[in-house]
Amino acid sequence: MWVALAGVALCLPLAAVAQESVPPEQRLIQLINQARLATGLGPLVVTPELSSAAESHARDMVQNGYMEHTARDGSTPQQRAARFGYNAPTSSAWMVLEVISARQTPEAAANWLLSDALHRGVLLRKYWREMGAAYVQGGPYGQMWVVEFGCRPNVLPITAEPNSSGGVTVRLSNEECTPTGSGDTIMGKATEVMVSDKPDFSGATWEPFVTTKVMSGGSSVFVKYRDSQGRVTMSSTQGAGGPSPVVVTAASAATTTLNMASPPSSQSGSAQAAPAPAAPAQAAAPDPGSDAAPAGSNLFEPKPGFVFQPGVAKP
Repeated sequence: MWVALAGVALCLPLAAVAQESVPPEQRLIQLINQARLATGLGPLVVTPELSSAAESHARDMVQNGYMEHTARDGSTPQQRAARFGYNAPTSSAWMVLEVISARQTPEAAANWLLSDALHRGVLLRKYWREMGAAYVQGGPYGQMWVVEFGCRPNVLPITAEPNSSGGVTVRLSNEECTPTGSGDTIMGKATEVMVSDKPDFSGATWEPFVTTKVMSGGSSVFVKYRDSQGRVTMSSTQGAGGPSPVVVTAASAATTTLNMASPPSSQSGSAQAAPAPAAPAQAAAPDPGSDAAPAGSNLFEPKPGFVFQPGVAKP
């Protein structure tokens, strides 16, 4: 049994966070989550494993002067994530994909990623649950941004942020990468949830799965997920009402049956189908002075009703 720890990207209302008050990679995470929320998708939780993988690759590209998804040692994004403990089994529908930008600011990087059809499709995929981002200065392009997106077995994180009524709004994720689950312990898509402010779930009952729950009080939220075959996993938050990042914990089963997972059914919808590969390796740095959408990039229209404006100076 292992436990994954992650810091939630939306621990406070995004509008209340000054752009200059957060590290540049955190600002990019906020912008990506804003874009997801604007299109009706759930926000993603930041994990230390994916963040470390992103930083390692960004530093390698800066130090060795290249801009590609395949590192100089031949590693792929999923392989690099595995080095840092992110267990997305190979030959399964659980995965890690990566996007890269060399724009000068987080706003400019978000603009470019959301304007390019292929990268926009990666950022706004329904089944992502976790992410990690890195910003490293230097190299031939001046700076490098790397963002990793992933989903892994039995890790269904939740996010929580204070609401206007004095409680917290909890957003629940679900298993969209492998909706059927695997074996006796790797759960599939949740059909029921149990939500409580107590770790022993006293007084709580199972109810149909929902994507959002409003809690009237308490500084902690605990969630159990259950699928149609009775397989269960849990997530929880700590300190959702305070200024520190919310901590998310998610229990996982032993790894012996992970590779038994089957890919989603072809009838499950495009968001659950086997994914297209990550964006092709970029041979040159994108132009940091232009945020115009490239011709033919309307594949993922309509776009959100906002445009991020590049900052005057580098973050």
